[in-house]
Amino acid sequence: MTTTAAPETVEPRPARRRIRLAVLAVVAGAVVALVTTVLTVTAPDPTSPSALPAGCRPGQTPVSLDIPTEKQAQVNVFNGTATADLAGTVAAGLRDRGLSVGTVGNEQTRQPGKVAVLRFGPDAIGAAHLVRGYVAEAEEADKVTFEFDPARRTADVDLVVGGQYKLLATSTEMRHRMALLGRPTLPPGTCRR
Repeated sequence: MTTTAAPETVEPRPARRRIRLAVLAVVAGAVVALVTTVLTVTAPDPTSPSALPAGCRPGQTPVSLDIPTEKQAQVNVFNGTATADLAGTVAAGLRDRGLSVGTVGNEQTRQPGKVAVLRFGPDAIGAAHLVRGYVAEAEEADKVTFEFDPARRTADVDLVVGGQYKLLATSTEMRHRMALLGRPTLPPGTCRR
């Protein structure tokens, strides 16, 4: 009777094993890099002529004039007066009216002759209009300053409370003021998105 010996299993040497693992790691890294490159979609430049909405010209900043609901509006409140904790008081009042309040603090530059200074970007023109309705009467237009920053990429509004500020309007008063103010208008150099 003839017996056949089972073939011997030869373990690869440790050096070969390390080389195989290194090659596998390099191949896996290349595959991940390739998949990431293929799946990554870069956002178009908003000022590119092909990315501009209809009616916008090159060089104009597309903006939204949509007025958000109170729940959608985001406000940062800063005290531009010498009155202690005025920003905290106004922020609490805005929260009571359903607005989302972020940063609360003091402004370095005092605003004694203003009711408010509102700072915002392309995504917050309507929100600034809404906040203006809460802080100032329609006839106080000259005491509210709008500072539009086309480079700002957040949808929040900075409200700097000035020395001429009196009280926040109720929701009913705000709606009346908004009716008197009308719709927000396009800042210079912008177009409607």
